Amino acid sequence: MMARRAQAKRATSVTLNAKVKTMPEIFRAAHIAPMTPGWPLYEDAAVVVHNQSILDVGPYDHMRRKFEGPVRDLGGLTLAPAVFNSHVHLEMTHLLGKTVSGQGFVTWIKSLLANDAYDVDEPLVRSELTRLENLGCSFLADISTRNAPRLAEILAGSGHSFTSFQEAIGSVTPDNPETLLHQVQAVAESGRGACAVAGHALYSTSPVLMAAAKAASSAHGLPFSMHLAEHADEDAILLTGKSAFLDILRERGFITGYDAPGKRPVPLASELGLLDKATLCVHCVTVNDEDIACIAESRASVCLCPRSNEYIGVGQAPLKAFLDAGVNLCLGTDGLCSNTDLDPYAELAWLAAQNPGVMSLCQGLALITANPARFFGPLVPGVEALGSLAPGKAARFSVVPQSVLEAFSQEF
Repeated sequence: MMARRAQAKRATSVTLNAKVKTMPEIFRAAHIAPMTPGWPLYEDAAVVVHNQSILDVGPYDHMRRKFEGPVRDLGGLTLAPAVFNSHVHLEMTHLLGKTVSGQGFVTWIKSLLANDAYDVDEPLVRSELTRLENLGCSFLADISTRNAPRLAEILAGSGHSFTSFQEAIGSVTPDNPETLLHQVQAVAESGRGACAVAGHALYSTSPVLMAAAKAASSAHGLPFSMHLAEHADEDAILLTGKSAFLDILRERGFITGYDAPGKRPVPLASELGLLDKATLCVHCVTVNDEDIACIAESRASVCLCPRSNEYIGVGQAPLKAFLDAGVNLCLGTDGLCSNTDLDPYAELAWLAAQNPGVMSLCQGLALITANPARFFGPLVPGVEALGSLAPGKAARFSVVPQSVLEAFSQEF
């Protein structure tokens, strides 16, 4: 190993000077993970930046010969693209530590409903967004049940790229499905976000409303998201119409009558035409091999939220089976109602530690960089410039924390 490379503590992020520079700046690091297909993990490498855009990336000696400009030496750090949080509920940021953990979905949902779940704390949300930006997070996919326009405004004023999903829930379908899509002028003006619509789940959003939400998304070339196969009660509701959770939904007025379709979540989603390359299926815990094959064939992406699943106590998605099937996998943290933080790197470190040897470091990093960029990039303005460190991409970096390197047994 190089003598110059001292073991470094995790830096929060790599911040670029916003001023226009007349010559490139060279960022040198012990290791760089470009996350561009076919590119290696570089040792003693550099990213060359000019006017907030990447000119080139590669071995430091080569970049230094190729480009003139000042060098910012970051020492023993490992650089990667800025990361994505592909599923988060910002409107529930105030619920940290206020729900029951580890006792199953019904117990957790009761504790959630005992709080004012949708009482948005705007200063707290802004503080969390600043923290995420400092941790190297560049994109959030936010799901809001009651506050989508309000959260979209906050996101538009932050430094993040984003999708603001308005969640469709219940059985009331508007005559004009276009009204499901909230419009926020600040989002359009930001040039780095989109307002979209998501279905909550197949048991809580009627088939007609779910199909209308998906159709509205497709008509505008927008991403569509839905919770799918998150817990055993979901299977029970859809197959039999009997579940303690279904009773809670009736009591709270989310649904009135209910006719069980008699199908499991993934086959039902496929039958309703909800699965395609613009759909993000969130959780996917209670899936079998046939379900995974169906998702893979549809080209839908899957967002895992492993720490949320652990917190609630619903089991874990079959990571290896999804990887083996070639499904485009992303990572999200869910909300602070079912997690301890919103840091994508913390999510990745936990997932890797629970699945030793299943992924390489680059495969793991792809879950929070290249893979979500592949899904959101064609659908959300500005995202095409994120997800990898390559010429023409935005100069948005993150620092891979030691906890992630240790979880992958990556020794430099």
